[in-house]
Amino acid sequence: MRVTLQPSGAVLEILPGERILDGARRLGYECPQSCRNGNCHVCGALLVEGRVEQAGDVRDHGEFYTCIAEPLEDCIVLWDGVLALGELPVRSVSCQVIECRDVGGDTWRVRLRAPAGKPPRYHAGQYLMIERENGEKSAFSLASAPHSGRDLEIHVLARESSALSLIEQLQRNPMVRIEMPFGDTHLAELPNGPLVLIAAGTGMGQIHSLIEHCRATGFKHPVHLYWGVRRPEDFYEIEHWDEWLKLPNLFLHKVVSDQCGWQGRCGMLHEAVCEDFPDLKALHVYASGSPAMVYGTLDALVEAGMDAHQMRADVFAYAPRS
Repeated sequence: MRVTLQPSGAVLEILPGERILDGARRLGYECPQSCRNGNCHVCGALLVEGRVEQAGDVRDHGEFYTCIAEPLEDCIVLWDGVLALGELPVRSVSCQVIECRDVGGDTWRVRLRAPAGKPPRYHAGQYLMIERENGEKSAFSLASAPHSGRDLEIHVLARESSALSLIEQLQRNPMVRIEMPFGDTHLAELPNGPLVLIAAGTGMGQIHSLIEHCRATGFKHPVHLYWGVRRPEDFYEIEHWDEWLKLPNLFLHKVVSDQCGWQGRCGMLHEAVCEDFPDLKALHVYASGSPAMVYGTLDALVEAGMDAHQMRADVFAYAPRS
């Protein structure tokens, strides 16, 4: 039987005679549950369509308990709090601002510390929402990696008034409220093959998290970083850069698009990738930057032979194109 979960849209294939909770857990879902006999009501759900049998009682609508209910036909069920494999619950916490420092290129490194006893749970490459004093929320990629525990890091490009006002808030107020984690462009599972990480400007924050996670987990495949800016002075300080240079499987490439003649590489990011990889088929590609940059890079790499499904980017979710 097929049980479709709302609001996620996930579809569970429940075996004959199997209870819905047992089937969901067998398939890797994390579900609200406690007593497993229908008394605590923690696993309660709402039957939208279909029929279930619960303790000898057939129901075709209303509340039921997934720990004792078996589907009699395909069903649609409203069941809150169910998390798919690798999915983490969103939490809201107040954090201490422990660093807010200019690191060059009009970029500020902000470090936050979550409360003791509440280490934040997230995957490398996810992002948080930071709450401003007016109640509005802004998204920033996490530059820290999960092994950092309570300490979180973001990179803020402070050129526009909105970002400048946030920096002023963080310098003045030692506490800030955040929500996290968000985003499906992450490394919950490490790929079995080489990684190509493409960052434009402060897109380096997300890529920083991926590299630090690979370093902490002992990822053995080659990792190629392509970090692009318009001018050499737009690069900013990366605390672990010198340590990264010593890693045998990490290859660092800085690319400047608008000013040739400096000591490094010039041109577009996709040009540097194609120059280094005549065959793109074996790569796992992560890209972080503006929608225009990500889609331009995607189109160029697809034209060069990459399958579009090889690239992951948050842009595909928050700024989809037809």
